[in-house]
Amino acid sequence: MSYDLLLQQGLKLHNAGRLDEAAGLYRQVLETAPDHPVVLNLLGLIAQQKGFHTEAIDFFSKAVAQNPQSAEYYFNLAWSEERAGLPAEAEKAYLQALKLQPGIKEAHNALGNIYLAEGNPVEACRQYETAAALDPAYAEPRANMARAKEDAAALAALEKQYPTDAVVPYYLALVLRRQGKTTEALAAARRAEKLLPDEETLLLCGELCLAADTSAATDYFRRALALNPKSVTALINLANVETDAGKAEAMYKKALDLEPDNIEAHINHAELLYREGRAAEALEEYRQAVILDPKRAETSNNLGIIEKDCGEYEEALGLFFNALVKQPNRREYAVNAAETLTLLFAKDRDKARKIAANWQKQMPDNVFACRLNEILNGADSGRGEAYARELFNQFAENYEKVMAGLDYALPQKIADLLGKPAGTIIELGCGTGLTGAVLKNENNRLIGVDISPAMLDKAREKGIYEQLIEADIGEYCRRLPAADLVVAADVFGYIGDLEPIVAGVFPRKFCFSVALCTSDKNFELTTSGRYRHNPRYVKKLLQKAGYPVILEHECELRRENGQPVQGMIFTAENKTT
Repeated sequence: MSYDLLLQQGLKLHNAGRLDEAAGLYRQVLETAPDHPVVLNLLGLIAQQKGFHTEAIDFFSKAVAQNPQSAEYYFNLAWSEERAGLPAEAEKAYLQALKLQPGIKEAHNALGNIYLAEGNPVEACRQYETAAALDPAYAEPRANMARAKEDAAALAALEKQYPTDAVVPYYLALVLRRQGKTTEALAAARRAEKLLPDEETLLLCGELCLAADTSAATDYFRRALALNPKSVTALINLANVETDAGKAEAMYKKALDLEPDNIEAHINHAELLYREGRAAEALEEYRQAVILDPKRAETSNNLGIIEKDCGEYEEALGLFFNALVKQPNRREYAVNAAETLTLLFAKDRDKARKIAANWQKQMPDNVFACRLNEILNGADSGRGEAYARELFNQFAENYEKVMAGLDYALPQKIADLLGKPAGTIIELGCGTGLTGAVLKNENNRLIGVDISPAMLDKAREKGIYEQLIEADIGEYCRRLPAADLVVAADVFGYIGDLEPIVAGVFPRKFCFSVALCTSDKNFELTTSGRYRHNPRYVKKLLQKAGYPVILEHECELRRENGQPVQGMIFTAENKTT
């Protein structure tokens, strides 16, 4: 059979969607005519349709070499290069296609996308305008111009103008998502999905559903995977929502088999392994992620957490500081560095002090660096308020989970001592409302005061406080309003000198806890960044303020580094008022 006949039969199969059979016939043609540019291009198109862009690039490059005057071949080559993550090569091929055939509207539109991704919106819009001028019915470049300008209103108007073009609501969904309008974004994505339920639109719908409806998100991801069983993004998203660790791991591994350099797959797989207690395996996955993208701060931080848990404190600190250099305003990186420094201090005091001093020198405005340098050198400035604010802003989201893991029962112990208190109760350092929740009853009204706005946001969710006030409690106690009871549960660990607070609370009934100091000092700052107080000092302060009735109750406040923290609850009352 002549190769012309084979080519004709192959084209019929190709047009019928029978790609593998068509490719078989095309390859038979190449046996006779190995440099046939038409066949090389057709094989490239089949590889492109299957998403095998590296293979497609090889075919298109050979086709271009045989026929360098074909704008079509250059365009096809550019299309696959763009999707293979080779924007510079794609730009060059698109420009060559346009040199040969200036009126290719899709090439102008594609160049606009490349320039926009490179951070050149002016040149991007020039290309979009050219593409739009070539065809008044071509909606995509118009939508791209609005997308480049983050103009949701323009996209909404275009959707009315081009009601059957899925790209417009799709881009509208992208813009609305970046603007934080998830509900509106999902509605737009679903409109796009009704017009064209392709892989990208299904994935976008799924991602927008994640926060509110995991079941719907899972369905979208499964549909995307059914369309493209080799969709790495769909596999990663499905693994992220999968509750069975074994199934999730299998999907991460499949994603990595398909795309070994996918950093998201490495990171998410590492997080799963870490949650499963497989620290050594997680460590290797994070290391791979760092190799792939050493500039990604989050990866350095996560790898540092595992190194810290493995007792490799210096390695961990290097990773945390690496993350901080890239993103100096990320509080969690500074918190991790501070915590690791205290652990290193217990092992090697001199080294920890040197690292802390260098940290402060490099980042003099970082509140954690400044405070740790004080703590490790025993040079307490008494200015721990900013440190406490930043610390608890960072811990707010997981605070209650962490405290539950520390056997934190202090709120209930205070509630047992107070019974069912009535009237107005002011809670100093209310945090997320753990103590308020056990004190609240129908006969009282709670006012919560805390230095951390993030903690107050969590307390507000409980709906138990009549008023929540963001303030430094030392300053607040200087003008303390009338109250029947003032409570401070595990708050004074961040305040050394308690005299102004005690004096400000008097003559109101006062119930509070302190961690017990083991020295003869009035109070001491520990390497954990917390203060411990001498009970004799506290009792003298209460007597000096004028309290005639003072009750003391020894108890375990919580656990710290696996060890119990001994404390005392004081209840002071002025019964003459």
